[in-house]
Amino acid sequence: MVSESTGMLTLEEASRYLGVSKTSLRRWTTDGLLECHRVGVRGERRFDRHMLDEFLLQRRTGPADAERGAPFMEAVQSAAQSGRHKHVCLYFRNPDEQWEAFRHYFLDHYRKGLPTTYLHNASTREALLQRVRDEGIDAQDAVNRGLLRLVPARESYLRQEAFSADFMIAFMRLIMIRLAADGHRRHLVTGEMDWFFTDTPGVAEIHRYEQRLNPLLDEYPDVTIVCQYDIRRFDAEAALEACKSHPIVHLDQTIRRGFYSL
Repeated sequence: MVSESTGMLTLEEASRYLGVSKTSLRRWTTDGLLECHRVGVRGERRFDRHMLDEFLLQRRTGPADAERGAPFMEAVQSAAQSGRHKHVCLYFRNPDEQWEAFRHYFLDHYRKGLPTTYLHNASTREALLQRVRDEGIDAQDAVNRGLLRLVPARESYLRQEAFSADFMIAFMRLIMIRLAADGHRRHLVTGEMDWFFTDTPGVAEIHRYEQRLNPLLDEYPDVTIVCQYDIRRFDAEAALEACKSHPIVHLDQTIRRGFYSL
C-alpha cells in the first residue's frame, strides 16, 4: 500500500496536472496506458509525478492509444462488406459512455486526415472540444483544418424551427457533396438524436428520416453515419424503431447487426 505521505497525486490533482478530465485518467489506467497505484480499501488511484511527466511526453510525441479504435472500425467495415451501409445506431446511457463509444469513430477518421461533422444538441460545443482535447488533440486546430465541424441542432435538424425529413436528407446530401468536392468522399457524420424531445413540430418523422439515410448511402457508400441515442430517454418502442432503421447497432462496446435490410 502506498502511503499518503509519499507525495503522490490524487485523481483530481493528476487531472489538473495533465490538464485532462478525471474520466480520461480513469480510462487510461483501466486500459493499461497509464500506471497508477491503488490505495485504501476502495482502491483509489494515486499517481507518481515522474510517471505523469513521461506519459505527457508520450502524448505529445504520438497518441499512446492510436490503435484503440481499430477493432470497432474493422467491425463496421466488415459489416459494410456484407452488404450493410455504414449507418450505425449508437446507444449510450450517460455522457461519459457516449464519448467512450463514439471516440473510436472520431479518432479513426481524425488520424487518417478525414473530416467529421458533428450535429450536437445535448452536448455543448465547449464540452465536445474538451473531449477532443482530452484525447491529446489540439481541438481548435482540428476545427481550423476542417477535420471537425460542430453544428448545433438549431442549425441542422431544427433549422426551420421544425423537423422535416425532406429537409434533413437534402442537408445531409449537401454535406456529402461539399466534402466530396473537397476530395473527401470518405468522412464521418454523427448526430445526437435527443432533439426529438424538444416538442418541435415534425419530430415524429425521426424514424422516416433514419430509414431514408440508407438509400442516401447508396450514393455515398464511403461515408459513415453514426446516430447517437440516449437509451435512458428513448422508450422501448422508439429504441426498437431505431434498430429497424439501422443496419448496424453499437451497444455496450459491441457492434451488432441491426434490423434494417437492404
